[in-house]
Amino acid sequence: MDDCKWSKARYSEIEKGLLPFLESIGYGQKDLIFVPIAGLQGHNIAEKVPSGTCNWYKGPTLMEILDDVKLDERHPEGALRIPILDKMKDPALVLHGKVENGTVRLGDKLAVMPHGNPAQVLQLMDAKGVPVEFAAPGENV
Repeated sequence: MDDCKWSKARYSEIEKGLLPFLESIGYGQKDLIFVPIAGLQGHNIAEKVPSGTCNWYKGPTLMEILDDVKLDERHPEGALRIPILDKMKDPALVLHGKVENGTVRLGDKLAVMPHGNPAQVLQLMDAKGVPVEFAAPGENV
C-alpha cells in the first residue's frame, strides 16, 4: 500500500479483482478478510497504520486477525495425520513431521498418502532425537 500512497481506490480495485478468483476456487466472502498493509514500514502488520497515513481503514491488523483464527481441535484417538515436512534416505527412509491428529506408535502400519504406499513405524524419535514409544497431537517426530 505504500507504493500507491494508501489509495482507497487502488485497494478496492485489488479486492474487486481478487474476489472472483478466490470464490471460483471455493472461498466464500465470509472466509475472506482483506487487510491493507505496507511491508516496508510494517503498517497494519502488528501495529495499526497511523491515521494520518490512512484514515479510511479502521479494521484489525494482520496479527490481530491471525490471533483470532480458530484452530481445529486435535484428537489423540482420531485418524492419524502427519504432514511430512522433510525426508531423507540414510540407509532407510527417514521422515520428519508433526502429528496433527491421532497418535502414532512403534510398529504401526501406515499408508503414505496420496499414493497409499504402505509403511511401518520402525523407529520413532521426538524433536530432540530421543527415542519414544508413541507421539500424540502437537508433537514433532
